[in-house]
Amino acid sequence: MKYTFVILVLIAFQGQSQSYTVIHTIGKIYDTQSGSYLSKGTKISEDANLKFETDDARAAVLSSERGRFVIQQNSSSTSQSDAVYALTSVISPVRGRLSTRAGSINNTLDFQKHFNEGPIALLGDSYFVSVSSSAFPMSESKFFYVQYQYANETINKKLDNDGENLVFDLKEFFSIDGNSINPEMVKDAKLLYYNTEEQASTFITKMDLAYVSDEQLKSLNEQFPDDANALLEIINSIYGKCTEEQLKKAISNF
Repeated sequence: MKYTFVILVLIAFQGQSQSYTVIHTIGKIYDTQSGSYLSKGTKISEDANLKFETDDARAAVLSSERGRFVIQQNSSSTSQSDAVYALTSVISPVRGRLSTRAGSINNTLDFQKHFNEGPIALLGDSYFVSVSSSAFPMSESKFFYVQYQYANETINKKLDNDGENLVFDLKEFFSIDGNSINPEMVKDAKLLYYNTEEQASTFITKMDLAYVSDEQLKSLNEQFPDDANALLEIINSIYGKCTEEQLKKAISNF
């Protein structure tokens, strides 16, 4: 009887469906089982079926038994909003995609590796990139600028510098004629280098940028107030590459 009881308990335990608690979402993901969209605090079962209704929709979830996970379509999945996916096919453990670059950017290839090999997370009020002044002199006559598309318009943004770093003032970067714009609507960003003496622009690289608003960052920080590593891993997994120094600087303003 004792062995029979133990076996029944094991079978019952194994038959329990794993559940996850949503801690952060980007875009719209619809749970067909519950008939609702994923949002902070909701729970989803392991046998859930999901519809990704917006581009780049993602969610960070937590399992008390298994840890932190990310829900997102893989690169080979169709982008049709009516496609339904089993949760098990679109969930994976959190793996922080940390930027490991050290030192200055010295050539165009360095820029391409930095900005176009996975998204860069932009958070806080500024973003700095160390650039070799011998390779790319920066002055009033020689400077970098970003060109992007917004609402079917081509927007050019001259970037500041402090002599050693390329500086993205994010408030200015995401504004037009002094009015703030929606960063999510910024498309096809490109980095270029301009020489006024030659009146010539040189294409440097495409840019994969992901903006993290203060509200989004505060929401995530509330989930991990005493675990900076967990917060960094989540940001790297669902937004883009971010260093510990960048994260500390951004949350220090709260």
